Amino acid sequence: MIINKKQLYRLIRLASAIKQNKYPNCSSFAEEMKKCDMECSTKTVQRDFYLLKNYYNAPIEFDFAMNGYYLKHHGWEFNAPLYNESELLSSVLGAKIAEDIMPEPLKSQIKDSVDQILSANNPDFLDTATINTFIASSGVEVKIDPKVFGIIFSGWKNHNSVKIVYEALHGKESSRSIDPYVITYYNSAWYVKTYCHLRNDIRVFAIHRIRKASPENKTFEVPKEVLKGTIVGQPFNYQNVKDIELWCSNEIAGYIIERADANSQEYAYNDDGSINLIIKSAPKHTLTRWILSEGSNIKVLKPESLIKEIKSTLRKTLNIYKN
Repeated sequence: MIINKKQLYRLIRLASAIKQNKYPNCSSFAEEMKKCDMECSTKTVQRDFYLLKNYYNAPIEFDFAMNGYYLKHHGWEFNAPLYNESELLSSVLGAKIAEDIMPEPLKSQIKDSVDQILSANNPDFLDTATINTFIASSGVEVKIDPKVFGIIFSGWKNHNSVKIVYEALHGKESSRSIDPYVITYYNSAWYVKTYCHLRNDIRVFAIHRIRKASPENKTFEVPKEVLKGTIVGQPFNYQNVKDIELWCSNEIAGYIIERADANSQEYAYNDDGSINLIIKSAPKHTLTRWILSEGSNIKVLKPESLIKEIKSTLRKTLNIYKN
């Protein structure tokens, strides 16, 4: 079937949204296209869903609970060529960023894919030497066994359970059977959110602490509540602190304002150049570490429970330096 370039672009974006478990529907995807200056009607999107299902054999169904379409079976691919320089550049640079943070064996696979894309399209404006000058630095990285990561990744991709030997922080090892639901890159380390059959509960494991991994002949489906939490940016089950107010010195006010999230944070300047930062909600684990890392440049004003926790931690820190 012959389709025009605009339609092909929509189909690529639509297929990607479905494969990422974003549960697009006609209205939400039409709104997404509007943000990209590719405005289209809900009827147009409805035809696109029809094309994916009936011409490209996409195994999609509508989920009434999530109010959107999803893939019934994983493994379906929508292969489409890239056309112009902008699309090709975006694809290659996106792959390069992924290559810079991915552990083996995915790092080598992504590098090979970038080389193949450049070779197949033969762009005059871009070459491998140029691509290598585009670098994503993720800080200090922990070492991961390539074989272990490959098995965890395969289990996540194919929805197969995995047997692991896990070493906890205190050094004790345990053998577990897990269903790898979500793989997350966080603070320069890789984690896998799983259903742990040993504990019969959701557990998060640091992949660099998995000493052994082997595939099991069992399949699983990711619960919708886990997918929903991941979509809204909550891969971990961290306890959240709400209604936070912090005083931040003028030394760090600038970079905090640069990174402020307009949807969840507000700030007000004080006469001396410092700011009061108001945060609606933040993971307690991450928040306390950040506050302590800034030393005297941050003071907690609210809530009282967070003030007490920071004070307690500082007292313990002082005690270990007493002779």
